[in-house]
Amino acid sequence: MRGLSPVLLLIAVREGRRRSCAPARVLLEQGLVSCEAYYSAFAEACDLQFLPGGSFRSCHSPAFPPPADFPGPLSIGRNADGEMIVALAPVPECLSRIRSQLLRSPQVRRRIRIVSPQALADAIRMADPAARLALTRPEMSARQALTRPQAAVVGGGLALFLAGLASSVGAAVLVASLAVTAVGMVPGVVRLAAGLRPARSPVPGPLPDLGPRGGARGGRLPLYSVLVPVYREARVIPALVRSLACFSYPRHRHEILFLLEADDPETRAALEPLLLPHMRILIVPPGTPRTKPRALCHGLNEARGELIAVFDGEDRPDPNQLHLAARRFAEVSTRVAALQAHLVIDHSSLRFFPRQFRFEYAALFDCLLPWLSSRGWPFPLGGTSNHFRREALEAVGGWDPHNVTEDADLAVRLVRGGYRLQTFASATYEEAPLGWGAWHRQRTRWLKGWLQVLLVTFRDPLRLAREIGRGQLLVIVLYLSGMVVTLAAHPLFMGLLVLYAAGLVRLETGTGWVVPSILCLAAASVVLSCGSTALSMAVGARRRGWRPSVVDMALIPVYWLAQSIAFYAAVLDIVRAPHRWAKTEHGVARRPGDLPMRESPRASSRARAPTRMRRCLAGILRRLTRRRHDLA
Repeated sequence: MRGLSPVLLLIAVREGRRRSCAPARVLLEQGLVSCEAYYSAFAEACDLQFLPGGSFRSCHSPAFPPPADFPGPLSIGRNADGEMIVALAPVPECLSRIRSQLLRSPQVRRRIRIVSPQALADAIRMADPAARLALTRPEMSARQALTRPQAAVVGGGLALFLAGLASSVGAAVLVASLAVTAVGMVPGVVRLAAGLRPARSPVPGPLPDLGPRGGARGGRLPLYSVLVPVYREARVIPALVRSLACFSYPRHRHEILFLLEADDPETRAALEPLLLPHMRILIVPPGTPRTKPRALCHGLNEARGELIAVFDGEDRPDPNQLHLAARRFAEVSTRVAALQAHLVIDHSSLRFFPRQFRFEYAALFDCLLPWLSSRGWPFPLGGTSNHFRREALEAVGGWDPHNVTEDADLAVRLVRGGYRLQTFASATYEEAPLGWGAWHRQRTRWLKGWLQVLLVTFRDPLRLAREIGRGQLLVIVLYLSGMVVTLAAHPLFMGLLVLYAAGLVRLETGTGWVVPSILCLAAASVVLSCGSTALSMAVGARRRGWRPSVVDMALIPVYWLAQSIAFYAAVLDIVRAPHRWAKTEHGVARRPGDLPMRESPRASSRARAPTRMRRCLAGILRRLTRRRHDLA
């Protein structure tokens, strides 16, 4: 063995004989030889090539994780002659056996590479596309929700507040109210500005001659891959396939991948008979966490497109959306990595939650996001109708399977990577949750994901400041923290105002200024939050040709309280089950294009009247014809 003294070798030989194992195993277990050094010497002794850790990757994703001591062979590519190359991490006891085998078959040498067991295990883990972000960039992954430094900061802040309460309750509450109001008012100011000076998403122009800038060569349309993760969605599959089949993009230039879980045979049975030649099913290998972004990671690994689009099971996108996105990508800089289409709720309802949800979407996608996009500021992507440049998506590590609001997380990482986001003028029609239960589960998951994004983003504030410009950093910091702070404080401020209105809290006279100040801060926060929401809802709804009623506007504070309840549920959920995905059931609402509503008896009688009349006229004509025949 290279570099070892004869004494150590003699000790290893004696210990190996006593334990009936190879001396090299003793050296490795005692730490006298590093794993990389031993397998490098092993390769040299066998006249084989050695590959250090990190210099190779598996050619495929294993369907199931192999055992921890898996020695290979693992396929890692092909040589110049097209032969498959495999990586081996043989146990020390098989050195003589391998050397004798190579003497009998020397042509096999060019297909074998020796690696260490740790390098082989790392390559196997990296073969799982859903594990790459956590392995290569653990600081960007939400696999660990709260780090120790963050926990220390949170604990220190809480201790400081409790110490302030112990010394002066009024002053501590006033300082906390001032900080909360200052941070929480930022999203309200942004919504107010977007409502007062609204902007529109750009309409892509005619498709130019696409060169390297647009991602295609020779003027051809870029190859598009559409990823559609579905789970227990058999009810909406017919409408989904019908909508996606209507894309005007040439079928030979785009593919549609339906990402299904292995334990969902119902959706697969509903989907298989409807598949068109450019559609295919990808079964996501079993694994954890069971989330939509994990399925998207596997879909990206199998997709062939230069541009990537994501749609949900209930989506009904504009048939020209892929064309419009390709045009927009060709017009803008290559630093624009993602385009967000407008999401629209396409069904009306008299219920509280679907009505508020419909106008909330209008405020967000038809008012706020276009305003942020027009100024080049970062914004949270929607969970669907996202269009990406593949190279940018892979550059930032793709989706994080551990984040349950993967769209907002990916938007932040794209901005940190030096990319920009834009909206464009195309719509995708969606379904709103109809009841409290469905709405609450969905909103809790969204807000839990926002908390994950906030924790991951601020793990290293100094690095964040280096990666993002001052303006964008300010927008991200204030918008992320402002939304969380607003939802946390809203019920407290509302309760304080209600108590004051009921006469249970009185203004102090004389030198008492703490309570009036807190009441003013609470009133300013609530009025700005609800007022800016109402303005952006009105502007967004007007662009869709809708008109919110006075009751809809008056119930906005109630909707904010419901969001605050979901926020506190998200805080509990991120502690108990940070990566649990609460699925939203689709196919419940009655949407345009679905089966017609049941008609009233009066309408049915009117619809049947022409039929009866035609039958009577046909009978009279038959009798007249028969009588004429008899007379003849």
